[in-house]
Amino acid sequence: MRVFVTGGTGHSGSFIIPELIAAGHEVTGLARSDTAAAALTALGATVRRGGLEDLDELGEAAAASDGVVHVAHRQDLLPTGGMSAVAAAELPIMHAYGEALAGTGKPLVVAGSIGSPGNLGRPIVEEDPALPSGDEHKGTLRARNAVERAVIDLAERGIRSSVVRIANIVHDTTDNAGFLPLLIALAKEKGFAGHPGDGTNLWNAVHVRDLASLFRLALEKGPAGSYWHAVEDGGVSFREIAEAIGSRLDLPVVSIPADELMTPGYFGFLANIATQSYPASNLITRRTLGWEPNQPGLLTDLDNGHYFPAVTAPVHDDVATLEDFVRGGEGALAMVDENAVWREAESLPWGGEWRGPDGFARLTREIDVLAELTARGHEIVRAGDVVELRLDAVFTSRKSGRQLPMTVVEHYRVHDGKIYGADAFYKDTQAVNDLVENG
Repeated sequence: MRVFVTGGTGHSGSFIIPELIAAGHEVTGLARSDTAAAALTALGATVRRGGLEDLDELGEAAAASDGVVHVAHRQDLLPTGGMSAVAAAELPIMHAYGEALAGTGKPLVVAGSIGSPGNLGRPIVEEDPALPSGDEHKGTLRARNAVERAVIDLAERGIRSSVVRIANIVHDTTDNAGFLPLLIALAKEKGFAGHPGDGTNLWNAVHVRDLASLFRLALEKGPAGSYWHAVEDGGVSFREIAEAIGSRLDLPVVSIPADELMTPGYFGFLANIATQSYPASNLITRRTLGWEPNQPGLLTDLDNGHYFPAVTAPVHDDVATLEDFVRGGEGALAMVDENAVWREAESLPWGGEWRGPDGFARLTREIDVLAELTARGHEIVRAGDVVELRLDAVFTSRKSGRQLPMTVVEHYRVHDGKIYGADAFYKDTQAVNDLVENG
């Protein structure tokens, strides 16, 4: 098939594309930035330039393909609008796919969540529909259920649409931003590994390579209107996960009282998710598609050396290192590791990933061409595993001279005197885009 893929440079997408190509499919990936385009090319895909807001472009790409795999979402909307904003931006995309693929029988496979049917008091099965979502669910994970239900409804329009419900934890040696790294960072920050209450609530997990093979199988032979469960470990107790983290960090394991005060006090924004139970079955998925997960399970993969690298005594003050880098000077770029990764919101004109010292230099030049960025002040603090740079910034339009004050927060990965990249978060990316485009 000729397959159009969105989100191809993300954690899951970067494994889905090689899986499809290895099976003989021709893949075209969506790329907003030069960096994303280069990453897609390295994976073996053809590049189609555009963003998730380009609905006509998405429809044309879908119509020109034999099938679509959609795993992207507007992550840049999360800080300001939460999951409701992400879902609201994704529903028009599903409509565009529907218009392009109606009556063709072509496959459309979309990423979903294993928690979409809710807590049923039993393992979730593939026949359990996603719960309806309304105004009362704004800001919650359930808000995105509307997207899953829209995908399933497209089956009535002659599209072989299906949803792959992804496990809570997607693990492997490249996992840097999933739930496991967050839980590990929490344990390091608090000095102990916590679990809610007695820790018997069940979580599920899948290895990213097994996830990729399921997306391929769903694309190739999944019946219309189906849910599939990308779940290998269908029910690992939260206490087992906490104990595994605690043992590898040599930290105590502590029960966190599951109430509205204590649980958020440890888990923060993860509290609502961490206290839920998500047992799930994959029986229908395996029987229907022939999917057989064969990668290491969750608890085994925790020993892969990626999640808990060998610890050496620190010889540099990471906050001081970042302060030196921010002050700049001739030696600043020499502080950047050659494999450093800088991530900017995909919705920005300079969005995407930039790699190494040259990538950082090109990123700053690209920003400077469009808008002058000055800092009225900054603060640098340690924030768990990252060093946080808080910029009181002002963007000045190169077109009109109009100024836009903006808070920018950057999470830097700093270790032993080296900068390994950063993730940037803007208070309002749309305002930045408007300044760049309209002056």
